[in-house]
Amino acid sequence: MKGTQLSYVIHLMLKLESILIDFIQSPSNPKHKIDVYLQPLIDELCMLWNDGILTYDVSLRQNFMMKAALMWTINDFPAYGMLSGWTTVGRLG
Repeated sequence: MKGTQLSYVIHLMLKLESILIDFIQSPSNPKHKIDVYLQPLIDELCMLWNDGILTYDVSLRQNFMMKAALMWTINDFPAYGMLSGWTTVGRLG
């Protein structure tokens, strides 16, 4: 492909509609497949929490060990149930 054609294809791939297609594959609920999407994030968050990563502080001009944690998520109630593993419907919901 030529440079202009390739940049046009990349531009199309980065459009919101193209990105959402990767996550929304069908009208059915993907609750049994959600781990496939979340596992890379979980692995990286575990690494950042347990081991940390060496990071450079420009103001102090030295390296330090940075650790990170996911403190909040913003989602609807069904997604909350899927992420937390708790039931959100019925008598116990």
